[in-house]
Amino acid sequence: MRKLLALSLFALALPVALFAQEDDWRNRRGRDDRRYRSNENAFELTPFIGYRYGGTLFSEQTGFTGDVEAESGMNYGANFAVPIGNDGFKIEFMVNRQDTHLTAGSGLFLPSDRIADFDITYYHAGLIVPFARSRVATPYFVVSAGVANLNPEIAGATSENRFSASGGIGVKVPFGNNVGLRLEARGYYTAVPNDDFCRVCSYNNDRQFYQGETNAGVYFRF
Repeated sequence: MRKLLALSLFALALPVALFAQEDDWRNRRGRDDRRYRSNENAFELTPFIGYRYGGTLFSEQTGFTGDVEAESGMNYGANFAVPIGNDGFKIEFMVNRQDTHLTAGSGLFLPSDRIADFDITYYHAGLIVPFARSRVATPYFVVSAGVANLNPEIAGATSENRFSASGGIGVKVPFGNNVGLRLEARGYYTAVPNDDFCRVCSYNNDRQFYQGETNAGVYFRF
């Protein structure tokens, strides 16, 4: 997991480094750059896939006899971004799903036991804020909030919708005027109260549901 995270951060940092080398070229091509900036303020549709990791549910939150983990694995989804203003800011709507498993009983050298299938879907709306821009790369921050649907496939269990928020950093690398590569690393927070199962627990402990992910997608502008 550490190697994957390091590789993801390197992939995000590389286009930003290229951006720093492009200033002179951009000044010589002012007219083309203005045309590019105008195209930045367009609608964007980005299908993506990625890898999601982390996520612990504690026994007092679930009713299980012990804590369980969401198994790391592939996620997939789509973003739809609506431009606001003329500076590349966009309101973005996201659907992001992971089909995974709840696991328990893992040890340092022991495999974990799969308890049940577990689906996690984030429905978020947020804001994309570019902090630099060029024809080579557009790095940005993203923040969002919405609902996380937690769905354990267990007889007698029901899915839960909980408040969720996220933040991340990414970069867009254009292939042309209307299509390009988008790379992103993002973290998620989901509020999972434990009052139903724990009446005497210490609420000073941070026992919410956290996940992280790294995504790659292709954006289309129109």
